[in-house]
Amino acid sequence: MDKEKILESFEAFLQEHGDAAFEKLNEFLDQQRSQFYSNHSYKNDKMARQAWVSTIGGALEDITKRLLQDFCHSHGLGITSDRELINPKTLELEKVRRNIEVFFGEYSLLPDSDIVIYSKNNCRVIVIISVKNSFRERYTETPYWKLKLASFNTTKHIKVLMVTPDKDNEISSKSNPRKARIVLEYDLDGVYIAKQDFDRADKVKSIKDLIPDIERLVREDQWK
Repeated sequence: MDKEKILESFEAFLQEHGDAAFEKLNEFLDQQRSQFYSNHSYKNDKMARQAWVSTIGGALEDITKRLLQDFCHSHGLGITSDRELINPKTLELEKVRRNIEVFFGEYSLLPDSDIVIYSKNNCRVIVIISVKNSFRERYTETPYWKLKLASFNTTKHIKVLMVTPDKDNEISSKSNPRKARIVLEYDLDGVYIAKQDFDRADKVKSIKDLIPDIERLVREDQWK
């Protein structure tokens, strides 16, 4: 129930702050983290952190979907995830799976995709979004899949984006950038930070820019 409680709390946070709530995700998550640790007892810090990481990861994905769902519905777009595509339960999702697979010789795999946005008209995948609370040396995972997708004619059009509150400030600074900022900004199609205090750039933006940018990508994709 922990994830569900976080999502319930976010609905109240959304009512209080309106659309600005998504830009204040870092503030919201700090509150939730404190409550999570105070309501649970673990044998050691490692177990506590693992439990929190597991809980918050799923909650962040659902919060990002919450931001996107009305837009996707009004623009004839579907929204799914790699978990749903592993064993697709509809013909539509089966087609989406085939349109996102990457190949390693005789094997095919799904790229890590927390959120997949596709056209419901033809199941063409337009955008993949990776959602991460923090990175801790995992910043190369999403760029790897971007480069892999770009190596096949059938998937090279897919845009790969990142949404994060950047909890540990690994990508927020432009003046003295860490490795994560350099790699993500260079290799991905866009990075969207869910807090207010960070250094913006052409491809590093506020989460409030996510929907306008996806709308632009959808229009551009229709001309290809």
